[in-house]
Amino acid sequence: MNGIELLSRDHKMILFLISELARKDKHTVDADDETDRAPNKMFSQLRQTLTQHNTTEERMLFPELDRFIETRILVDECYRDHKRIGGILREIEKLLEAKPCDHWDDLLLELEEKVQLHVVREEDWLFPRAKLLLGDAKLEEMFFEIERTRSSQSETDVKRV
Repeated sequence: MNGIELLSRDHKMILFLISELARKDKHTVDADDETDRAPNKMFSQLRQTLTQHNTTEERMLFPELDRFIETRILVDECYRDHKRIGGILREIEKLLEAKPCDHWDDLLLELEEKVQLHVVREEDWLFPRAKLLLGDAKLEEMFFEIERTRSSQSETDVKRV
């Protein structure tokens, strides 16, 4: 596996979490019931996964590709995608703080659309160019660096608890 494959796997997980969250939200009846708090927990997992993914791209992939004229515009667009996605996540968080799962269908749909657009931009345009420009060895090195960073973050999170 290489860094691009790992990031593509993240994309699948993120889109799955969004669709599950949307499905769960449609079945929420009473926000005071413990089972209806599941969407809040799922949102936390989505936010964490998405934030970790975006941070990984911004620290490890985008700087490498920003050096090439062929990918500079795509990288800039991806940064803008991350900013838009982060803004939607913050809006959903505010709604959740006010009242669990209250009127966030539109925001969840907007988040899904932005993430899907971002995934297409990366997987159809940026990642193929990254493979050509960076090569297999660099992408494998990137995979191990991502894994090492994520496992040390997990250890830090466990120590905090």
